[in-house]
Amino acid sequence: MLAALPLLAADAANFSGRVFDVAGDKQIAGAIVTVTTPEGYISSVVTNKAGEFAFATLPAGEYDFRVTAHNFAIYERQITVSASAGVKQLDIRMLVPANKQTVSVAELRNPNISRAGAADSALASRGY
Repeated sequence: MLAALPLLAADAANFSGRVFDVAGDKQIAGAIVTVTTPEGYISSVVTNKAGEFAFATLPAGEYDFRVTAHNFAIYERQITVSASAGVKQLDIRMLVPANKQTVSVAELRNPNISRAGAADSALASRGY
């Protein structure tokens, strides 16, 4: 078993990146970065204060890549990691989820809307 360790190291790659807000000007600390394979391999790291993450010896292969952070939408994509090619450094910009966005709505002042509402109520009371 120990004899196989050099072979595993030869087929592994360093993979790192940074996690930012959508504008790209604020690093996100404490984000959870996870890579998984269909075969069951899973590895997770947490971003540091500078929003940086690193997988020191990630086995070469295809991965489902996922980043989760408080108050941000989940980021997911497929990545390929290899010792000679593929993803080595990845910068992620996290989006704010739709349920956390602020929307300003101006008050509607259209007299036709209140009349339409009254007409709809009259129709509803007649069983339409």
